[in-house]
Amino acid sequence: MNLLKQKLTNKPFNHNGMNWLISIILLMLSTHVMASENTDYKITSPLSGVIKNVYVTSGKTIKKGDVLLEFDDTLINSNLFEAQSNLKLAKLNREEAKKEYERAEELYDRTVLSDHDLQQAKILFAKAEAQYASAKNQLVHAQWNIKHSKLYATFTGQVTRVFSYPGQYVNNQFAAQPLLLIKTDPLK
Repeated sequence: MNLLKQKLTNKPFNHNGMNWLISIILLMLSTHVMASENTDYKITSPLSGVIKNVYVTSGKTIKKGDVLLEFDDTLINSNLFEAQSNLKLAKLNREEAKKEYERAEELYDRTVLSDHDLQQAKILFAKAEAQYASAKNQLVHAQWNIKHSKLYATFTGQVTRVFSYPGQYVNNQFAAQPLLLIKTDPLK
């Protein structure tokens, strides 16, 4: 949708945003592996952070839906609350900027306001719109992090190796770090 919108408005395409989106999708896919044969899969997480709990050990049989490990969600929850607050503030600023712009248009139509002042009101409204959109995206990102703060088994199998432990810092900024190795069970 954004690509279409950018083409329609003749704005240059934002490659950095697309690269970020592709990276997130690839990391999400690495977390959600569908298994159909007796194979070892390295389980990773799209998140970086401190591991709070590891709920499995080597040799443990797991079922689809079992919680495998959990990240400390202190900062994740803090980011969520910050994003919610930023969105409320951005919404108020946008509403006020819209009123000011509408007032400026009315005054301009009555020849009471200069072109420059009208353009200033228009720019402030555009900035408020952009800040609101950014705050909405920040909230989506924070909610996504909450959703992925726990890793669940996406198939039945047996844990063959555990690479992680409580208190470990996982940095997946450049490459996904394997946290567990799980052998699929094709009979289940």
